[in-house]
Amino acid sequence: MRLTKLEMYGFKSFARKTEIVFDDGITAIIGPNGSGKSNIADAVRWVLGEQSAKALRGEKMEDVIFNGTEAKKPLSYGEVSLTFDNYDHELATDFNEVCVTRRIYRSGESEYFINRSSCRRKDIAELFRDTGVGREGYSIIGQGRVEQILSAKSADRRSAFEEAAGVMKFRVRKEEAARKLESTKVNMDRLSDIIKELEDRVGPLEEQSAAAREYLKLRDELKEIEINVFLYQYDRLNERINTLNEAIESIGEELKQKEEIEAAIAANCAQEEELERALNTSISQVQAELLKMTTGVEGHAGESKVLSERMEAFMREKEQRQNQLDNNEKRYDELAGQIDESRRKAEESEAELSAKRTEAAQAAEELNQLSAQAEKKEESLEEQKAALIDAMNRIADARILISRFETMRQGLVAQAENMARNRARAEEKRTELKEEYARAEAEHNKLLSEKEERKRQREAAIQRLNNINQSLKQAREDARRAEQQSEAGKSRLKVLEEMKRAHEGYYASVKNLLRDSERDTALKRMIEGVVAELISVPGEYETAIEMSLGPALQNIVTPDENDAKAVIEHLRRKGYGRATFLPISAMRARMLDQRELNCCRVNGFIGVASELVSFDEKYRGIIENLLGRTVIVSDLDAAIAINRQARASFRIATLKGDIVNPGGSMTGGSVQKREFSIIGREREIEELTKRTAALDREKAQREEEYARLEASLSGAQDALEEAGDALHEKELEIATHAEKLDIIEKYLSEAEEALSAAEEGESQINDDIAGIDARYKAATEDRSTLEQSNTATQADIRAAQQELSSLKAELTECTEREAQCRIALARSEKEAVALKNEHDRLAKEEKALAAAIEEDRRVISGFAGRFMELSGKLKEIEGSISEERQEVDKLTDRLHTMEEERANRLNTIDELRQRRENVAEEAKELGDRLHKNELGLNRAEMELKSSQDKMWEDYELTYDNALPYRRQIAVTASHIRIDELKKAIRALGDVNIAAIDDYKSVKERYDEMSAQYADLTAAKADLSQLIDELTRTMENEFRRQFEKIQQNFSATFAELFGGGKAELVLSDKNDILNCNIDIIAQPPGKKLQLLSLLSGGERALTAIALLFAILKLKPTAFCILDEIESALDEVNVSTVAQYVQRYSKDTQFIMITHRKGSMEVCNALYGVAMEERGISKVVSARFNG
Repeated sequence: MRLTKLEMYGFKSFARKTEIVFDDGITAIIGPNGSGKSNIADAVRWVLGEQSAKALRGEKMEDVIFNGTEAKKPLSYGEVSLTFDNYDHELATDFNEVCVTRRIYRSGESEYFINRSSCRRKDIAELFRDTGVGREGYSIIGQGRVEQILSAKSADRRSAFEEAAGVMKFRVRKEEAARKLESTKVNMDRLSDIIKELEDRVGPLEEQSAAAREYLKLRDELKEIEINVFLYQYDRLNERINTLNEAIESIGEELKQKEEIEAAIAANCAQEEELERALNTSISQVQAELLKMTTGVEGHAGESKVLSERMEAFMREKEQRQNQLDNNEKRYDELAGQIDESRRKAEESEAELSAKRTEAAQAAEELNQLSAQAEKKEESLEEQKAALIDAMNRIADARILISRFETMRQGLVAQAENMARNRARAEEKRTELKEEYARAEAEHNKLLSEKEERKRQREAAIQRLNNINQSLKQAREDARRAEQQSEAGKSRLKVLEEMKRAHEGYYASVKNLLRDSERDTALKRMIEGVVAELISVPGEYETAIEMSLGPALQNIVTPDENDAKAVIEHLRRKGYGRATFLPISAMRARMLDQRELNCCRVNGFIGVASELVSFDEKYRGIIENLLGRTVIVSDLDAAIAINRQARASFRIATLKGDIVNPGGSMTGGSVQKREFSIIGREREIEELTKRTAALDREKAQREEEYARLEASLSGAQDALEEAGDALHEKELEIATHAEKLDIIEKYLSEAEEALSAAEEGESQINDDIAGIDARYKAATEDRSTLEQSNTATQADIRAAQQELSSLKAELTECTEREAQCRIALARSEKEAVALKNEHDRLAKEEKALAAAIEEDRRVISGFAGRFMELSGKLKEIEGSISEERQEVDKLTDRLHTMEEERANRLNTIDELRQRRENVAEEAKELGDRLHKNELGLNRAEMELKSSQDKMWEDYELTYDNALPYRRQIAVTASHIRIDELKKAIRALGDVNIAAIDDYKSVKERYDEMSAQYADLTAAKADLSQLIDELTRTMENEFRRQFEKIQQNFSATFAELFGGGKAELVLSDKNDILNCNIDIIAQPPGKKLQLLSLLSGGERALTAIALLFAILKLKPTAFCILDEIESALDEVNVSTVAQYVQRYSKDTQFIMITHRKGSMEVCNALYGVAMEERGISKVVSARFNG
């Protein structure tokens, strides 16, 4: 496998599409700091699946998208592609060329592709698994990777070892198996809970299933008997309906005859009424004609008055016109003088305008002359500037000479560098030791801070433990309170339900009757219920409705009068006393009319009582009879106000129970607070049921919270113990660090002595540099002389510029004068135009006045004729008024005659109406008989329909469908058997028919869950065995490969350092997969010590040696080295570069560097720069060397 190409678009600073082609050997990526060369390594790391934005030097993953510059907008996505030549099929795919692509959008969405086919990040990770290439591999080695090797954290250092040892794939499989094992345990816990729940349900469902089968058996027998009872009742009711239909038909014929007689009388009466209406129409016509004549007389009188007023107005208008004529003639004479004056002023303005034009022409000529002088002066100034440029060129030549002296000085400095190398190394050593001491001191201080943090954590753990204990106490109290309230509610609910069953609060007669109806089915069918049970009243209206109904709350509702009669007979027979019955068929609504409702429009009116309660629609007649004429108001003031307006015609009740009765009497005072009200009993039962259920849920929640807090308590106690252990460990670590500080301080003292000896050798080179500085000074003085000459030339130019400025100022002044002349000329022209306009206006006004004078004279001359015309009209109107008054007198006499005839007609109509009422009374008696029979028929039909409805509701059978069930029965014995069957069914209690199927399904699910639990148990054992096998395989493979890395590391270290020795040590050989890996090194001339005690350069070179040891064990297809030699001096840079060159036969190397020693060994060189600010570009051509 070989890396062939990298393509980037929109990735970090690479805003444009960029392509880099890689050959075998070493390729160098160079460029100044900040040019974006390290972004190339980030691009490779990112496309191979890196998920840490921090590892890519960002805050979030979207930071890798080009974010724009001042000149270029941000891009919406970034993309990187990496192409490999898979000639040896090292990658597990059949393709000879593999292209891996990753794309990210601003939304945070990422896409992955292999050969342009969409895939998952996991697929890319699997593709490069155990190749050394990838996010966790060692193919990309930068400063971050070196820091991981140097890090004290085992996890940071171990990943490279495991990737090289080839155990990463086993670790992934082990982690996946561990996740599956954990998931299996969770599923087993879940199944265990489900199985326990199903076990709790199977037993009760089995019992319910048996009860349901018994219920079905009883129900089938009950169905057969009730169907035959229904057929028997249906036949009896059908015979009764036929008899009543015959009686209704006979009475109907007789009633029809009476209605025909009544209709004949009504026809005669209607005829007379029609004649009376015609007479009324004639009277109305005469009255209208009389009104019209009277109105006409009054209208002519009005016209006469209007004409008189108009004649007076004409006289006033004539006088006004005469005055207007006099004024216009006077104004006409004045205008003649004004027109002459206007003409004179216009002639004077024309003369002044001519003078202004001459002055403006002179000013323009002067302006042209000054402009020519300024142009000549500017040409002279340009010639002086050319001379200045020539002088500046000579100064540039002098500067070049100075630059040569500087170059000579730099050469001497370069020679001095070899002499100063020993001093620089000594100083570097001292600096490294100071940095090491500073780092150690900072680490020591950090440890002290961490110790304080551990103290705070321990205190926080103590506080959390106290808080949990407090919460436990509160949860326990809340659960106890909810339980107490629930028990109190259930106790009251039980009392209310018992009182409801016992009919407590009712009169003895009503209570006994209701109890009998529960035992006697026939009696129960005759009773619909008590009024108090048939209505639902909101809590706020209970007192008002209860006081309004009074004893009527205990009235008993029956279907019809016959049922009421039968129940009354039952009361009498049993000696229970008396009760009031409300037959549905006989009760009629009694409601407020619109006038009475209008009287209720006052503050405090709430509504009509029948509209404020809820009830079944079939009881509407009864409820509206009892409450339809009762109004509910807020207080007595509102009740009194409505009672006055309605004249005490209906009942009014307040929310407190005060009553204003029809007729005006008032009942009120305190209402005794009863603990149990029959009207509010049902509502309170419903509310208590909901409230106790809510309290039970609250109790369960509090108990769950208590259990959760108890679990948290154990965790908090563990956290407190862990915090104490961590504090103790930190104190031990601080003591170890103090010893390390003492050792570094000793080494620093030795480095100071070496530096002092090295500085004495630099004196001679400083003397040579002083000689060059003297020659440099002489050249600088020559340049100063030339610059002084240049300064004089610049002074001449400034003088010429000042002279030109004066000339331009004069030119500006002349320009202003010329502009003022033009403005004065324009003003004079405007005044001349204004004078001409004024003259024209006066002429027009003169012409208009002449026309107005002519019009006034014409109008005045026409006034005499119009006045004579109005006088003639006035005389004609006065004659018409006299004739119309005579016609009014005639119509008045005719009207009196017609009114006498209408009175006679009305007497005849009254006699006919009396006869009609007598016949109607006889018809009413027949109608009552007919209605009574119809009621009987209606009751029989209702009984029949009720019986049919019950049969349909219970069994969904019609009469015809029920016939196949017919058999001979004893009716009385059947009723007894029905009661026995119903009693047996009630004894079964609430029967769950679905329990038969539920038991079957729950049992099947129980068996299925048990089988699944057994399968999971076996899977758990298999996964545990797999994890153990993977662990053993990983240990064996890691141990074998670790020894090879150890051997490679010792050899590589000696090669890079030119001697010395190094080794890798496992801190716990019994736990090699998790223990720390320590690096111990001994550079030439030093003692064996831990990596952390080496100098910065030694530590970096040791880390590089280890990375090369890993590469030697398992070479990767390519390796990117991102400025790993930045901490090394030139000698070690060259050493590392030569080592890389040796390995480049088997591995492609891409080196991101700015060190000369690294560039010298490269086969290809790319340069990265920013031609545009913020945008990186590969600017140099590819160079093969």
